[in-house]
Amino acid sequence: MSQLRYWVWLASVDGVRPITLCRIAEHFGGPMEAYFALEERLDEIDGITPQERKLLADRNLERTERILAVCQQKGIRILTLNDASYPDRLRQIADPPLVLYVRGNLPFLDELPAIAMVGTRKASAYGILVATRLAQEITAYGGCIVTGMAHGVDGAAARGALLADGPCVGVLGTAIDVNYPAANAPLIDDVALTGAIISEFPPLYPTKPENFPRRNRIISGLSCGVCVVEAPVRSGALITAN
Repeated sequence: MSQLRYWVWLASVDGVRPITLCRIAEHFGGPMEAYFALEERLDEIDGITPQERKLLADRNLERTERILAVCQQKGIRILTLNDASYPDRLRQIADPPLVLYVRGNLPFLDELPAIAMVGTRKASAYGILVATRLAQEITAYGGCIVTGMAHGVDGAAARGALLADGPCVGVLGTAIDVNYPAANAPLIDDVALTGAIISEFPPLYPTKPENFPRRNRIISGLSCGVCVVEAPVRSGALITAN
């Protein structure tokens, strides 16, 4: 628990870019070493901004302890970048999350043909049908659907995976204990029962619009490929595919 405390502290510093967090952990040899390093040593980190330096100077662990308590109370598992259970595919991207919060049982994605299924929230009836059917067939043939749990294509893909009685992984752009969108709360809970819901954002983390594009790198990083079912030219789905 002592090491985990510092992983959670570093990963949950709000306002610091994931790439900066990765550089800090690597430079100092781990979050605990970064926590106890002199504040002026933060200047050794390539590309760190003055605002990030200021935020990282706060070494108060009160919020960290509250996050850990909520995770224990709600049965939320915490995976750090150094854990053997942390998906290796995701570990290979340029800015992997230092910490993943997990509800349910995360499949061994490195051993599965995981396919990200993404698309517009305002999907047509045909798009919903196609997303559901594709996800069901991919899952039935041994694949694993990774999706963002939003309205439209995301939700349809998750439902298709559940119809095939296979695991599905939903990636939230909110705190791990916030079911968003609220209308998909029953679906999110069902995915957590048969597979896993994951987020890089801990309990107590505020919901922000910019966090949703940020989670796209996790969706693609977990997957062997991305299936765009239906999406406009300028969309988060195409950002994920890229």
